[in-house]
Amino acid sequence: MQQLLEDIKSGQLKQAYLLYGEEAYLRLQYRDRLKNALADPADTMNFHRFEGKSIAPAELIDLAETMPFFAQRRVILVENSGFFQKSAEQLADYLKNPAPTAFFIFVETQVDKRSRMFKAVREAGRAVEFAPQTEETLRKWILVQIKREGKKISAETLNRFLTMTGTDME
Repeated sequence: MQQLLEDIKSGQLKQAYLLYGEEAYLRLQYRDRLKNALADPADTMNFHRFEGKSIAPAELIDLAETMPFFAQRRVILVENSGFFQKSAEQLADYLKNPAPTAFFIFVETQVDKRSRMFKAVREAGRAVEFAPQTEETLRKWILVQIKREGKKISAETLNRFLTMTGTDME
């Protein structure tokens, strides 16, 4: 996650990112940060979002090869595609040498780290895993969030809160 934050802060962004893992809250938070760093939120002509297992890799490649319209980048967000569990060889091959203006963000719950797609994204950019957080990490995170709001919480109340909500950050 640190490398991803450094990419965003420095503006030295990679052409492909894979955000994966079971921790949905963090995965979606970083998806939005990355999306906003790569594309203007108001730009609907150069930002494209795809979701589901019916996405055709050839369609993504065609879109990536299209020059952006009055922008530096064409950003393609692909969520829950299954490309990292099944064969998407055409897209994996494309990621070895994508158009210089094409930037991909893949967001998946599960991936096969042995797949060609995983290896292609890792070589072209970054693959970041968002695993469930430990209880200690959650305690620190909750304390930061509460302090940010100008509030305080006792250790007993924090323990009760974690007991009632569990370790899912959402």
